[in-house]
Amino acid sequence: MRHAFATHARRRTRPGRHVAMLVLLGFGPALAETPDPPVPLFDASRLNDPPIALQIEAPWRQPRRAPEDEGPYAATLELGGQEAALELTVEKRGVSRQELCSMPPIRLRFHQDRVEGTVFEGNRSVKVVTHCRSGRQWEQWVMLEMLAYRLYSALTDMSFRVRPATIVYLDNERNRSDGPRIAFLIEDDRLVGNRHGLDKVDAAEVQPSDLPAVDTSIFMLFQYMIGNVDFSPLSAIDGECCHNAKLIGNEESLDPLYAVPYDFDSSGWVDTDYAAPPENLPIRDVRQRLFRGFCEHNGGLPTARDLFLAREEDLKRVIESETRLSSGNRRKASRYLDDFFRVLNDDDLFQRLITEECRS
Repeated sequence: MRHAFATHARRRTRPGRHVAMLVLLGFGPALAETPDPPVPLFDASRLNDPPIALQIEAPWRQPRRAPEDEGPYAATLELGGQEAALELTVEKRGVSRQELCSMPPIRLRFHQDRVEGTVFEGNRSVKVVTHCRSGRQWEQWVMLEMLAYRLYSALTDMSFRVRPATIVYLDNERNRSDGPRIAFLIEDDRLVGNRHGLDKVDAAEVQPSDLPAVDTSIFMLFQYMIGNVDFSPLSAIDGECCHNAKLIGNEESLDPLYAVPYDFDSSGWVDTDYAAPPENLPIRDVRQRLFRGFCEHNGGLPTARDLFLAREEDLKRVIESETRLSSGNRRKASRYLDDFFRVLNDDDLFQRLITEECRS
């Protein structure tokens, strides 16, 4: 009987069902499994990952020497653990650093169909902040600027997420390589909007009344905290809004509308040798703080102030978490942050240096 039952069972068990059952039970090759898609580059779960290692092959001599309006240049990108190189284009960006840097900041532009299924999926472009010039201090300035982005992300998710990177730049015309070099990557502004169900907004200019009081007060207090005056959430030098800020919001009604800051190399927090405040402002050193908020938003300052005070330890941990920061720069950054919180904790100083300094 036992033999007859076994024979009968074998007749009724189809091979496909048998294999599927083994897979479900954890035996045999996982023929039914499909690989999990890679976690996106700027997913919240990846922001504390080690630096991502990249190799970018391009005719690097050309963008380094060409005028700012030339490019883009065909390139390929290799990512550790990725089988095939990605085809893309690179172009240099920025204004002052194009003239200053032997390796200017760059932008990677992707073909959307070629990044599907990779960590870059969803990014039309990615900004890269580079080492600019050779030397340890230049690398430290890259780290400090990256930490400025992380400080803002510790306050609000209406911010650009960043990932540290090490990059080898391979010149395919001269068969030379440079690196690995310290850098960091900045997510596409459309992804910032997507997280909140909003759009990237293109506008010639906006008015203070278009921006919400609390969120804009957070923006302005952050700029004061890092000693930055090189920005405008309303207009830009070249006529396209905004200067070192992107607008995220409802593209049709402009309600809501948020300014998201970027580009902090001219701040006192980074304190580069080449940074200097504009001549029309009453400060002579970028380490001097000057509040540039608008009086129309003063009603949002108390709430913004409370947020900063509640996140003080989180902000300090941002500094502590960056192990590549030198001990000297770590102490300098910590003291600069402490000076900011000294103002926030003193009602008289807050009134005199922030509330009363607003722009009408």
